Amino acid sequence: MILGGRGFLGPSIVETFLKSGYDVTLLNRGKTNIHLFSNLPITICDREQENKQGLKNIDKIYKESYWDIVVDTWQKSPKAVSDFLEEFKGRFGHYHYISTVSVYDKWDKKFIEETEPLNPLPKSPKTISEDFRYAIRKTFAEEAIRERISNFTIYRSHGMKDFRITRPNDPNAEPFWPIRFYKGGEIMVPNVHNHHMQVTDVKSLTNFIVHCSETATFGSFNVAYNPTPFKDYVSSLIHVTGMPKKIHWINGDFLIKHGLLPYKIIPLWKPKPVGSYYFNVQKAVQAGLVNRPMVEMITDQLEGYKIRHPKDDVSFGEVMEGKQIKYYSINKEKEVINKWLEISK
Repeated sequence: MILGGRGFLGPSIVETFLKSGYDVTLLNRGKTNIHLFSNLPITICDREQENKQGLKNIDKIYKESYWDIVVDTWQKSPKAVSDFLEEFKGRFGHYHYISTVSVYDKWDKKFIEETEPLNPLPKSPKTISEDFRYAIRKTFAEEAIRERISNFTIYRSHGMKDFRITRPNDPNAEPFWPIRFYKGGEIMVPNVHNHHMQVTDVKSLTNFIVHCSETATFGSFNVAYNPTPFKDYVSSLIHVTGMPKKIHWINGDFLIKHGLLPYKIIPLWKPKPVGSYYFNVQKAVQAGLVNRPMVEMITDQLEGYKIRHPKDDVSFGEVMEGKQIKYYSINKEKEVINKWLEISK
């Protein structure tokens, strides 16, 4: 049973289990990407509701079935996680939860392992509607899992949103650097000493979920690529997209000075805290995580982009729904490149 299955990571998880020979059933609201997996059995349930649409009122056939595997990507109210575990107690063999490295309390050192302290939590939510920031919701969800079951695997992913760009009037996101290199021209990249990046590849993650299911591997795992020098990542981008007209390696402090703040503005550059792109993933690797070559991930990202936007019409804008936002834009990039060239003469 896949909880969700039609949004964000869901389709990749469903496809990986199907290709591995599993019978898959979906549990979701029936509202997102309803054209996907229309041939699969589905039970309609809104986990944010405690009425007739909620968990307590799903079809009897689903509630009383035994599920070998349950995969959950929930990131909203953590009470929905605890409610599911209580409602389906004893009716599944292996529960998988997609979490995040944001559950760690402090990122003030490199190579954080799974045993590091997690976020301190406020009082546990009593209703489905109580809200907290993303990291606290995920930490609450993990706590709910550990308190109720032992047959679980938690995957602490990293950096899947760090590729994202925002375009005007569209809340959806696309992979930042692959699209920027695909568009070509003169490209500005941060030149920072010992600049590394680290992200989770969705396909490698979903393959690891299946592997953990088949080997009965339980516990918590940091799941991502090993820390990778940013220049190596740029080399992979060039391998996939071709050499752009020119790459301008611009000093990081200069970029900050001219308003291109790190992280949200320049994806995959977050100088502080120091552990940001240095999480230890060796436990997962030893358990069977196999990260495919980065060029394969980038190729898949671009192919997905081309399918969604055959006209290559995603623009790098600074305005979202009429409000000024601090995101990278082509015009800003040109402005900063010109200023950099002036002081470099």
